[in-house]
Amino acid sequence: MPVGKMLGLGGGPSGPLGALLIGGYFGSWVDPARATALPFSSDGLAALGAGVGAGLLAALPADACGLAETARIARYLAAESAGQCGPCVFGLEAIAGQLGRLAEGRGPDLARLYRWISQIGSGRGGCKHPDGTVAMVASALTTFSGEIDRHARGWCSGSGSPAGVLPVPAWSRR
Repeated sequence: MPVGKMLGLGGGPSGPLGALLIGGYFGSWVDPARATALPFSSDGLAALGAGVGAGLLAALPADACGLAETARIARYLAAESAGQCGPCVFGLEAIAGQLGRLAEGRGPDLARLYRWISQIGSGRGGCKHPDGTVAMVASALTTFSGEIDRHARGWCSGSGSPAGVLPVPAWSRR
């Protein structure tokens, strides 16, 4: 079944889409224009660097900031770590912090962020939690690259809710 038809089965988008998060919070952000005609299967989505993952499909409205949403998700996933290995304890927290700085326009160190992503997402964790998190973050940096440039100049194209669009449970620092 094509991704676009799956969106329709869920009631369809209520407005223009900015991105799709395919596969859940360990999935990939993709351009909806490139995804809607593709089959919702790992083979069908491979051309986008995405896969079915947890089988979830989240639609991000065009007026929401994908960087802010990704920062919220990364902060939540960092807090959900079991706290048993360095990549989660130190790496995910650091990545979430840099994403927060990026989303808030506070001058993140993008070179450091990309380095951490390559180091942490290479199977170094005690489980797949850091790998899934950094894969989602890496896809966001690609999909929202234009937004990164806007944030660096001090503005954001998102005008949606500052509390966020996607469901992210409340988190607390452990």
